[in-house]
Amino acid sequence: MLSRIGNSLFWLGRYLERAEHVARYTKVQYVSSLDAPLVQSKEFVLESILNMTGMYSNYFNKFDALSDDDVLYFVTLSKSNPSSIAACIAYIRENARGARDSISSELWEAINRFYHSVNSFTETKFHNEGIFNFSQMIENNSSVIKGYIDNTLIRNEVWNLIGLGVHIERAAQVNTIILTKLNDIEKHVIKKYESSLENYQYNTMLKSAEAFDMFKRLYNTNTNRKQSLEFLIFNPKFPKSIAYNLILFQKNIQELGFPENGNIQSLNFWAGKLACNYQYKTIEEVEGDIKEFLKQSLSNIFELATKLENKYLKF
Repeated sequence: MLSRIGNSLFWLGRYLERAEHVARYTKVQYVSSLDAPLVQSKEFVLESILNMTGMYSNYFNKFDALSDDDVLYFVTLSKSNPSSIAACIAYIRENARGARDSISSELWEAINRFYHSVNSFTETKFHNEGIFNFSQMIENNSSVIKGYIDNTLIRNEVWNLIGLGVHIERAAQVNTIILTKLNDIEKHVIKKYESSLENYQYNTMLKSAEAFDMFKRLYNTNTNRKQSLEFLIFNPKFPKSIAYNLILFQKNIQELGFPENGNIQSLNFWAGKLACNYQYKTIEEVEGDIKEFLKQSLSNIFELATKLENKYLKF
């Protein structure tokens, strides 16, 4: 396969996962704020959205103050924001076009419909329908596209390359969500309201990763710091955990059968090393310095993705 095609498939998976997580985080944070503890301000929620998406600086380059309409439109549809959800959808379609002969017609048509659905939103239509309906549309279309990826593609290098993009991006996005919520708690939890507000933040953290219900079923308890972090970081059987996605990333690497896979400097070696860092660690080992652990992990995830691109997907 040409490196150009491989690059398009890899980034198709990454942008698909990125758009979905940005949409869900924005929806959960904003909608949940309507019944949040009274000590939490609307500005806090808007700041959290911009911090998680990495758009804080870009937003204030364009606007002087935080406002609901400006932040939500900037994150979702603004043409002046190259990192918006709409921009991600355009990148998905462009990458799918670049690999058109490698994917199924069903998958291409689903991506094309997704692109045109997002483009049908004017600023007026977006404000009329609201962030909940818009984000729900993004999530639903993302699920449909992933269904076509899993149900219409042969399990060959095409499927594995898309999987590499999906799993490395999901690990990065969940890592970023956790870091953002830990920072939110540090900055905004007031001692008087510590218990209720902190637990509320862990609730929204789990919901932002579609993990709230499964957390409840596994632990059969109210949300708390230790178990929430353990579930999203180290659980090897939950599809949204960082550990699960790094394990799947290494599996995709192995199935692609790169010639250096047995070498100590191979991509498989580095992917396995990073995955093992989660498989054989416990929450007790990192809980005291969890933010530094997550910052280093995020750096390692991006470094692994860069190694893959530079070695096999550069053109």
